[in-house]
Amino acid sequence: MKLSTAQTIYLRWISQGKSLLNIAEIEKKHVSDIQQHLDAAIVALNVTSLSAAVAKAKALKLI
Repeated sequence: MKLSTAQTIYLRWISQGKSLLNIAEIEKKHVSDIQQHLDAAIVALNVTSLSAAVAKAKALKLI
């Protein structure tokens, strides 16, 4: 299982308590771009929520 660089970065930000708006401001991207990457990460990790994606990515040492 592999995540893109963007997916990894955004999941790491989420794990640190950042909101989508915070991440968009930090990364100078649109919120919709961040959401697309996070949605793709949820699919890639075969989970149903963002919190589950963060937990699984941590368990797999991806973030």
